[in-house]
Amino acid sequence: MSVLEPISETFTVPADHPSLPGHFPGNPVVPGVVLLEAVEQVLVSHHPAYDIIKVPQAKFTHLVRPEQAVDLQIEWTGNVDAETLKARFKLALSEEAIPAATGQLVLRNRAAVQAQEGQDGIR
Repeated sequence: MSVLEPISETFTVPADHPSLPGHFPGNPVVPGVVLLEAVEQVLVSHHPAYDIIKVPQAKFTHLVRPEQAVDLQIEWTGNVDAETLKARFKLALSEEAIPAATGQLVLRNRAAVQAQEGQDGIR
């Protein structure tokens, strides 16, 4: 399995996202878990065969507001084993290029796991 091409994409979290009314009333901030969900959605759109199985590190360094454009960069850092890849992500506010978050991801190839389970007789 070879390491995949880097991913670069821009996204926004809409002002009507269901997590925003309580986070924080009158001063909406996009929760970190919503940013991680956006990272996952971008990954799945580019590589639907992979699932995030672990986020061993995530650091949020700047507030992200609703409707604010965020640049996402994902770089593959290598294979853990035949089914698992590691990657690093960076989020930055698009207009100001201010870093907003960084972290690491571990992903698993669903088809490779299913094939291994079939060979082992696991159902």
